[in-house]
Amino acid sequence: MDKDILKLFPQKAFKLLSIKDSIRIGSLVTSSLINKQSYDEQYKKRLLQWRWQAIKMQSESITKKNSLFTKTDGEKILQIYFSQFFENDLTVHLDYRGSFTCVDQTLYWKPSRLHYKFSNQFIEGVRQLYQGFYLEDNSQFERGLKLIGIISESMNEKDKEDIIELFTQHFGEGKSGLIRFSLAKLQVSFNEIFAFFLKKDIPLNPEFAVLGVALVTLYSVLQEIPEALDVKSAFMKVDITALN
Repeated sequence: MDKDILKLFPQKAFKLLSIKDSIRIGSLVTSSLINKQSYDEQYKKRLLQWRWQAIKMQSESITKKNSLFTKTDGEKILQIYFSQFFENDLTVHLDYRGSFTCVDQTLYWKPSRLHYKFSNQFIEGVRQLYQGFYLEDNSQFERGLKLIGIISESMNEKDKEDIIELFTQHFGEGKSGLIRFSLAKLQVSFNEIFAFFLKKDIPLNPEFAVLGVALVTLYSVLQEIPEALDVKSAFMKVDITALN
């Protein structure tokens, strides 16, 4: 995997992963960079499902670029991020750096070659997590944490409550206000979560580390936008009922 991405991700996470899991997941993600056939197949499938009017997907980069993305661009990028978890049988493209170009008020997205197919349980957990948060359904939010392996039935209630609070804080105030993105704040939030896991000897689902890769590259792009973004509005524009 790209060493620059690993530098963005809190190192405490790697203390929670077994060497076997780290090698297995790392190999799968890294191999996606050179698997042109997999990339081309996923690109074609996603193109068939594409339904965004003001966002265009492309397989090649274009040279004409805006010097700075706007608030509107940022919220379109968020739509792309969220929509990847609500598509049928598709991988998630993990690296958002250098993937976007804006020309004449149209945002162009070139999906990164770094892509990963999450397990059905994990991807459903992510869906439940985001729907529970933005639709303010606490039971659904907790269900999502269980599905992605953060909460287990064997945990005591105090630990469950602490984890729910940590993740609620991690999501920030996006359900009710605008957010100015900061990679540094995301890294602090991740460190608090992983420090709690280390203290309580809670194992980390290796797929959560892959999701973390997507988040740190997303934040590294969005923090360059000098305006706060309406994250909930971006999420609500994603058709979460589109799954078959």
